[in-house]
Amino acid sequence: MTQISRFTERCVSIAQRVTGERAESAAYALVSLHCLRIYLDTSYRMTIDLLKEMPQITGDIGRAEADLPRTLHAV
Repeated sequence: MTQISRFTERCVSIAQRVTGERAESAAYALVSLHCLRIYLDTSYRMTIDLLKEMPQITGDIGRAEADLPRTLHAV
């Protein structure tokens, strides 16, 4: 398990607690994605690009590559 994977699992766990047990996976995935973006010190666009190359991490946050935005406006 990589350092990024461990960090992501921890973010998901915390995000699930914060958003509540009944929250849809999209709620905690968004929080986890934001945390990962800060951790990687990248823009949202770059984080999405990186996640497209990291299917395990994308799966850890409860998303599939198909769920990621295809194009983004300036973020």
